Amino acid sequence: MQAAWLRKQSGQAVVLVAVAVLVLTAILALALDGGAIYLDKRQLQNAADSAALAGAELLMAVPPSYTAIHNQAMLNLLQNLPGTSKAGTACSASCPNLKTIGIPVAGVGSINLTAGYFVELSAPTSYTYQVSVWHTHPVAVAPIHGFQSTITLAARATAQNANLPYAVVLLQDKPAYAQWSNFSINGTPGSITMQGGGGAGNRGGMFSNASIAPGNGAPSIIFSPGTDQGDLWAVNESAADRTALNGAGVVQGQHTLSPIPLAGTHLDFPNYPEPVAPAVSYAGKTVVSGTDCLSPGQYTNAIKVQNGAEAVMLPGVYQIEANGADIQGTLRTVRPSELPYVSACGTVPVGADLGVIIEITPANTSGTTTCSKHIFSAASTSTIELTPSPRYFNISIYIEPMPNWQSTCTSAPLGTNVLKFSGGSCYTILGAIYGPADNMTLTGSACGGGVGQIVAWTLTVNGNGNVNETFDPSKLPYMKGLTQ
Repeated sequence: MQAAWLRKQSGQAVVLVAVAVLVLTAILALALDGGAIYLDKRQLQNAADSAALAGAELLMAVPPSYTAIHNQAMLNLLQNLPGTSKAGTACSASCPNLKTIGIPVAGVGSINLTAGYFVELSAPTSYTYQVSVWHTHPVAVAPIHGFQSTITLAARATAQNANLPYAVVLLQDKPAYAQWSNFSINGTPGSITMQGGGGAGNRGGMFSNASIAPGNGAPSIIFSPGTDQGDLWAVNESAADRTALNGAGVVQGQHTLSPIPLAGTHLDFPNYPEPVAPAVSYAGKTVVSGTDCLSPGQYTNAIKVQNGAEAVMLPGVYQIEANGADIQGTLRTVRPSELPYVSACGTVPVGADLGVIIEITPANTSGTTTCSKHIFSAASTSTIELTPSPRYFNISIYIEPMPNWQSTCTSAPLGTNVLKFSGGSCYTILGAIYGPADNMTLTGSACGGGVGQIVAWTLTVNGNGNVNETFDPSKLPYMKGLTQ
């Protein structure tokens, strides 16, 4: 009986061993192939990240050399992908001066780096650079189970370099206003003086996506102390503006004497992020007399400082959601000499970051096409002192792009109308005034260091004074790094 039972069990060990072998080889495949795939994918992503950052470094050249950008990215890839090679100088003839090269064929880039690696390189905007890499990865154990012997891995990285090396950046670029004077001086006398470091990396000066017009006086646009403070750059200068700029004594001190302006290449919106204000809400603030303090947060109504009064802003983010700001007295940040600063709003200790960013929400009134409901106004009796902070991208005043502004704010040349500084105001805004969709109006300041940088849709300088631009490369809005 027992012998018969044993005979029935014979051969089962073979089945168990066969099943065990299958399970063990599957585990082995997972361990060997899975681990190798993970490591290869990680290496591929690291290489793409590094190459995207390397290419982005050269985006702000004027005009940009896509050959040089792609070359730099390619060299970086060759250093980080084992076994790859590219004849010549890494890219050379394979890298024409095009924004995108290596467009994928059947989902894989057409530039072959050998060793199973393929790549596509692209500059989607003037601020971003993208690297896509594919690798045909061989697998060792999986084919035993009937799976394919290779697998295609892919990695993509996008880096940005939104550091604008100009004192004034004017972005209006609508086709209907292709040669619009993005910068103009209204009235006589009126002028703008641009000071600060120029040079190849920090050009200073003024950049326009369209045209630059001077005023009627001479000098009208001044680089001081001259020769190394920057240049004028325009993407589409009109003949009339060019003739006016090249009039005797109109532009003084430009680094490059001729031609004026230099030919620029279109700049896209930099899209600096808008820092989030603290959740605490205030129903506006009016300082009538004496000195009062302001705390960071969301202001549902205007900030007003009357003539003779002073408002001291504690460090942080201020979002004004309605009715803008009306400054007739003094609006300023805490000064280092005052630390520790103690007030009813709180204490600012020694060594604190004193930076402030003021965010304005534009709007229009009752369907009008001039979007000037919420204005940041500095009167002739005002004094404004604002300290920037890298944590807010060195932006002191941030004018939000109004939703649907291009279809709502249709008064030529489109855009909102938020920032208005009157003649005689005294301002030292060390960071940037950032309003890429705003038509800004400045009038000559009676005193102060002026503004570190202006990023606007258009800029009009009213006559009867000089606008001072003190360009500081160390305090520019700066956003460099990986975005994807």
